Amino acid sequence: MNAFLASAARILIAVLFSAGLLLVPPQSATAQMAGDRPPSLIQHLRSDLESNDALRRENALVDIIGLASCPNTCTISFRSIEEKKLRIQNETGTGTVVELTALIPDLLEAYRSGPADGHRLLALSALINIGDEKSLERLIDEGARQSKAMNQATHKSLVAFYLAKYPELTERTMKTKRLSLSDVHRAKVVRVRQEEN
Repeated sequence: MNAFLASAARILIAVLFSAGLLLVPPQSATAQMAGDRPPSLIQHLRSDLESNDALRRENALVDIIGLASCPNTCTISFRSIEEKKLRIQNETGTGTVVELTALIPDLLEAYRSGPADGHRLLALSALINIGDEKSLERLIDEGARQSKAMNQATHKSLVAFYLAKYPELTERTMKTKRLSLSDVHRAKVVRVRQEEN
């Protein structure tokens, strides 16, 4: 019986090879098939952010803001991909729905280079919505290199972000009309100590 199955398997393999149905593609064909895969969402957005076309950059920034603003369940109508919608559902209710931190260097570059303040404001909004504190700290120095209006918008956005995250700083900030990174770092240390006790 085993001899019969072994010879039947050999005959089947021979028939499939001769019919061309069981061909192993050469390595270059395999690589080409992998290259034909569509880009990931992050790759697509990065490509549009790096584009010289201002409209493509703007559309990517709007899409990133929409994705970063989605806390639990939402439907995103992409501007950078015509007639495409993405329904997102965060079943656990924790963390971010879409991990966008890989785009932070591109967003910082979009904030720096514009080409106009409108694009810088969109990049600022995307960074604020992603909420990575290390990247936001970099904006403090970057804001000084921008126009006066852009610098003010950056500082207002950062203050709003930090006061929402650390409400214990609100009273002092309202009295002094100032919020510094050292205030934020102190608030973080106090929180860590409270959590440890």
